[in-house]
Amino acid sequence: MRVLSSLSLLAIVACTSSSTETALSVVRRFYATTIAQKVTGAPTSAQLAALSPYLSDTLRVLLDAARRRNERDASRAPDEKPAFADGDLFSSLFEGPNAVDVVGDSARGDVRVATVRMTYNGANPPVTWTDHVILTTRDRRFRIDDVEYGGQWDFSNKGSLRASLVAALASPP
Repeated sequence: MRVLSSLSLLAIVACTSSSTETALSVVRRFYATTIAQKVTGAPTSAQLAALSPYLSDTLRVLLDAARRRNERDASRAPDEKPAFADGDLFSSLFEGPNAVDVVGDSARGDVRVATVRMTYNGANPPVTWTDHVILTTRDRRFRIDDVEYGGQWDFSNKGSLRASLVAALASPP
């Protein structure tokens, strides 16, 4: 009986650990989705639906507000470029990465920070940089809550994704 109980416990632990997502796996799948979906500017409704499983509620709400702002601006002034029309929001480079390597993560208080080496191969030589993805937990699952931009060139995104969204959404249309 004791052997059977030990085997049952081992099976439960194996099933639980195989279905547990790590911070690194969430970040990898998130960027694979942004690259596959060719997200540029504020995600469309369909793109946001595809990204939502990886996002914190706060970041999802901000991205949805950016999408709605983009749509309002486009309908209000069709001959002008709307806010959040293009450019990669999820990395330092406007063009965004086409290759991502999640190289590690660490704790920062209550959050995890994933270090992500990104590469854009559309330039010669390719551009490589490191951004940091901030993850929180909800319902015992990791969710992306922010991206800290690490690009060091003049026109890179600066600061963080959340701060950029909040500032841009607060500005008048």
